[in-house]
Amino acid sequence: MYILAHSIHGFMNRRSFLQSSLALSSFSLLAPDGIALAKSESKNTWQNGRSFWPICLDTATLDKKLGIEKKVELAAEAGFDCIEPWDRELADFEKKGGSLSDLGKRITDLGLYVPSVIGLWNALDVSKEAFKKRMDEHRDRLRMVTEIGSQNVQVIPNFKKKKLFDSEVASWCYGQVLDMANNDYGIGAGVVFLNFFPGLSTIEEAKKVALGSKRKNAQIIPDIYHMYLGGSKISDLKNIAGDFITIFQFSDCPPGIQPHNRMDDAKRVLPGDGVLPLVDTLNNLREINYTGPVSLELYNPELRAREPRGFLEEALEKTVSVCAKAS
Repeated sequence: MYILAHSIHGFMNRRSFLQSSLALSSFSLLAPDGIALAKSESKNTWQNGRSFWPICLDTATLDKKLGIEKKVELAAEAGFDCIEPWDRELADFEKKGGSLSDLGKRITDLGLYVPSVIGLWNALDVSKEAFKKRMDEHRDRLRMVTEIGSQNVQVIPNFKKKKLFDSEVASWCYGQVLDMANNDYGIGAGVVFLNFFPGLSTIEEAKKVALGSKRKNAQIIPDIYHMYLGGSKISDLKNIAGDFITIFQFSDCPPGIQPHNRMDDAKRVLPGDGVLPLVDTLNNLREINYTGPVSLELYNPELRAREPRGFLEEALEKTVSVCAKAS
């Protein structure tokens, strides 16, 4: 069912889809032990038949001075299929008098869609009380996410209090977010994990938090860069089903950087310019029938300083070239 939703990419009403999905009692998030999932027989239908996945742009890849409207136009002109904006960009746009629903229409008119918004900050909080105190903040972000027409929101832990992180509390918080997102806003929500965050730095730890919510529609958001720096193996992807992934974030890592627990996003490089096993990773995604977006996520200040149109065209071409090698 989720594969169908990804294939039509937002043209189906998200609320209706979620309600019908939640009604399916046979929905499974994890691959059964010892049973290999059949590889999808679907053909490459994106990027003129060169990619099995739609290619997304994380808008923070571009300089924030450009503003979200310009970023949308640049993404469309370069040939991306979808965009992944940040909540602060949406808030700034509203503060300047912009309408998010109008922006969402503009995105659609340009042939793009919004699979996910970053993010619901501090939503995986350190206590139930702390979570409840931020409820108005969470709901306002969910409102923005819905108004722009996004299918999902990314659920992020409390950076300032990471030493107090508790996976059981995080699971409870995530369950509350899912209930709100699904029932009140008609969208999905996925758990973010980060290599520098103790207790939430690997696929397995994210899976523990997501499944601990005891919600059938729980999901996680793998980022190949955080997977590598946090010590996850690409084979860990084979232990989940494609429906368990909200969006897959993509970049490369330069030579000489070993796994560590520090934030190091500024060193991300274009796909194919580093040392990560990108094609093998994509093959694993295809094997588990993940059909959602591959989202280019680059927070490298040197790349941001480049002329944006030419940079995005090169970035898209390098991303698609890697995707085309996955069989």
